[in-house]
Amino acid sequence: MKRPLSVLIRRADVKDAPGIAKVHVDSMRSTYQGIYPDQFLSDLSHDRARHRWETDYLDAKRNYATYVAEDYSKAVVGFVICGRDRDNDATYMGEVIGLYILQNMQRRGIGKRLMLAAVKDLKNRGFDSMIVWVLANNAARRFYKKLGGEQVKTRSIVVGGKQFQECGFGWKNLDSLLTSLERTIGNSM
Repeated sequence: MKRPLSVLIRRADVKDAPGIAKVHVDSMRSTYQGIYPDQFLSDLSHDRARHRWETDYLDAKRNYATYVAEDYSKAVVGFVICGRDRDNDATYMGEVIGLYILQNMQRRGIGKRLMLAAVKDLKNRGFDSMIVWVLANNAARRFYKKLGGEQVKTRSIVVGGKQFQECGFGWKNLDSLLTSLERTIGNSM
């Protein structure tokens, strides 16, 4: 792990949409280069992503919570979005829908701090379990395994006209994940 970085983790609102969109698009391009079709990645747009964040994910009427990691200059360098499991699976009540961090900010403890915010949010909503879906050939699988996630499901998705496999990592007990994250983050500060 690189040197830990001091960041502020806070709940996002609509004014954060441009920063979140930048992180989302830029990290997708760096993470999925050579995996997703080049045309799909080059067609990603900061403006379209910003609009989607403003109208879909950060809309107060939606049942999502988004947390951002802000660096010393108040720039958004990462985010996590969570909510009720979108598949309405009785086994996993909550879901981390996405966790993205700019490539140059990865491996500095930001992902764990964002996960902690998401787990606390889900627990506060009364969710005792959660799932996160990760592309099968995404290196982030190791991150979720290290946090104690068990691969419990697979599914196919289509991106840019190509089919890909996703792995669902689940936690049936968020209390143990919360304790583990708090201990790990506390020891690294």
